Amino acid sequence: MNISTRPNFPSEQTIKRILEEALDNVDPYRLVDQNILHLNDTLCIGNHHAPKGKFIILVAMGKASLAMTKAAVDNLGARIKRGICVCKTLPEEIPYWQGIEICQGAHPVPDERSLEAGQRVRKTVCDAERDDLLLVLVSGGSSALVVDPCEGISLPEIQIMSKLLLKSGATINEMNCVRKHVERLKGGGLAKLAQPAAVEALLLSDVIGDDMSVIASGPTVADSTTFTEALEIIRKYGLRDQMPPSILARLERGARGQEAETLKADDLLNQNVCNTIIGSNRHAIDAAIEEARRQGIQSFIVSERMTGEAEDAAKGFLAQALEAGKSTQRPFMAIAGGETTVTVRGSGKGGRNLQVALSVVKQMANLKDAVFVTLATDGEDGPTDAAGAVVTSETMKRAQALNLDPDAYMNNNDAYTFFEKCGGLIKTGSTGTNVNDLTFLFQL
Repeated sequence: MNISTRPNFPSEQTIKRILEEALDNVDPYRLVDQNILHLNDTLCIGNHHAPKGKFIILVAMGKASLAMTKAAVDNLGARIKRGICVCKTLPEEIPYWQGIEICQGAHPVPDERSLEAGQRVRKTVCDAERDDLLLVLVSGGSSALVVDPCEGISLPEIQIMSKLLLKSGATINEMNCVRKHVERLKGGGLAKLAQPAAVEALLLSDVIGDDMSVIASGPTVADSTTFTEALEIIRKYGLRDQMPPSILARLERGARGQEAETLKADDLLNQNVCNTIIGSNRHAIDAAIEEARRQGIQSFIVSERMTGEAEDAAKGFLAQALEAGKSTQRPFMAIAGGETTVTVRGSGKGGRNLQVALSVVKQMANLKDAVFVTLATDGEDGPTDAAGAVVTSETMKRAQALNLDPDAYMNNNDAYTFFEKCGGLIKTGSTGTNVNDLTFLFQL
């Protein structure tokens, strides 16, 4: 991790340690391992209790799928009848697990690999029997990594839809509402496909509020959204004229009751499905606070739902942190968790965490005793190799010396280039986990 801060406040090693503890506490291998127990003749997975001899079908998907799969294999071994692991990035040395396929999808916009992954997941699950247990390991990014369009909808049309929603500033909840109504595995579709087998899903949450129906578009979770709501989201963002006709047609048929809705809470098959959240943004927040206090830094949470446009959210967080800090013993650490959005208007390079950091460069110029830090917990902020950025009063000085205008870079959505030139990029590499974003303010 590359962090450069003012000498002795707080030290680079202190900040690194706090960030590392936050990430370690949502380590996907450890979380899955903690949720598989062997008790006498009973196998306990999440909230599911089954005889140890029960066969298991494994489906893992998302940015943390490799680590989650390894934990399952290490615990369950030969009990796994067959399985599939869909990841974002294949490691240099691909592991071999007996009976388990490993494949790759694309993120944030699905591609042919995502389509093939969806087909492989369907094939893995469709022949499940009553005596089987389908173990589903879910982490962030799955909505794009695994795609199975409804009849009459092509992959290019799903791609257009995804790009339009991403650029519109739609929230993850809104994006997933639309996805669930045009794809077969989302919105409880995977749970439907697995019947009559029992289903146990362990979820690493990457959504605000930990709504299980939103995580990975809820492949095993009952969905409260409707076709009508999906159409309203498209109207809200002015996308109707640009949306592929096949997608609009399906949503309109569904709104008229001519297409089957997603899995609903009153469906009887829900009695055979159990979903458990094993890690979330709050787990990371709590670990950061605990480590900060061990380092003698007072800590408090500003928000667990830092959402909205990145610029507005950043300025709001900074104002609230400074105000709350007036009555807090120094040094202190203010922290927020969440996921902002960026309405893309420029052609630059960046992500929401970098945009948050760039938004406060001017304000931080007057805070000589403060350090502002943003962090994408997956280590990948948008289409960049940075996880976030560090901002101090020195950042603006360096920008002025280099004749860099923060506002110009903001307007072009080019935060990565700004921090690349000015210094301050945080590069962790892929962390193997994903529980939203963290924003910090440290003040002496």
